[in-house]
Amino acid sequence: MKKQLASIFFGVALILTGCAGKPKLTVSLPDKFEGQEVELTNFLDSAKIASGVFSNGSLQIDADVDEPVFAAVMVDGRTRAFYVAEPGNAVLNDSTSAATGTPLNDRFASLIATLDSIENLDDMPLYLDFVEQKYNENKDNPIGSYFGIEWLKYAPIEKADSMLALAPEVLKNSPKTEHYLRFARLRAATSPGKQFTDFEGETADGKPLAFSSLVKPGVYTLVDFWASWCPYCIKELPELASLREKWGGKGFEIVGVAVRDTPEDTKGAINKHNITWPVLFNTQRKPYEIYGFSGIPHHILIGPDGKIVSRGETPAQIDTYLGKVLEK
Repeated sequence: MKKQLASIFFGVALILTGCAGKPKLTVSLPDKFEGQEVELTNFLDSAKIASGVFSNGSLQIDADVDEPVFAAVMVDGRTRAFYVAEPGNAVLNDSTSAATGTPLNDRFASLIATLDSIENLDDMPLYLDFVEQKYNENKDNPIGSYFGIEWLKYAPIEKADSMLALAPEVLKNSPKTEHYLRFARLRAATSPGKQFTDFEGETADGKPLAFSSLVKPGVYTLVDFWASWCPYCIKELPELASLREKWGGKGFEIVGVAVRDTPEDTKGAINKHNITWPVLFNTQRKPYEIYGFSGIPHHILIGPDGKIVSRGETPAQIDTYLGKVLEK
């Protein structure tokens, strides 16, 4: 009887697997993407899984993989969304950043929606707790790769090392993990209490300019790493302006550092948004490779002695700190 039941269950499993079929993703995008290439790449090592050319409003991509893989959906070389290549038909449209329609894709879409809500709260400890929890809950499936990397982007080096010691081999040995582990070590080398590290950018007219020349001794300097194309950077500019207006005459200054931006676009944003503090132009990725941050805006507060006071704090948190040290 047990053998008969086992055979029945095995047969049902085969039927369900057959119904699910191979991984298929249907992508729907606006007409502006007509003729552009859509690629699926492995999230952990950027290896190409499949591709196609967007035509007549949609594209179906068949992912030929032996087991479920967490993939980035690349359009014209840029990541636009994420997709778990697992058996079944998933769909993706321009209004979402995650595919839906299969179990793991539906799970990830729900989790990323919650993560976006947490990100809007600007609460980094809550953000880190969430991604760490979801990594641990999904270590046995491809979703864990995304949350493991997202946690590594911001984790202290000692926690990163202990996490990776127990991580699945596919995550532990990936190029993306190696990259963010190196960034964690850079953050440790430029953590609060350490002297700030100098680098070079340019003036508005293209002449070489050292970052250190904008960090004046004897005052607190808030360094805002930003770019004209970053909506979150632009959104917080009024808060930074308020900080400068409140504390500017009491031993405080702001220095903007434009990263991954063209000088022309930086100038346009400065004029459009009336940025009045000094800005270092055309640093590209240099600050990332020194300070180990992964996203912008990123703030570093430097003390009057040139030592880093804090990293990654919001304007509101910096305001609270300045109230303690500058208010007479």
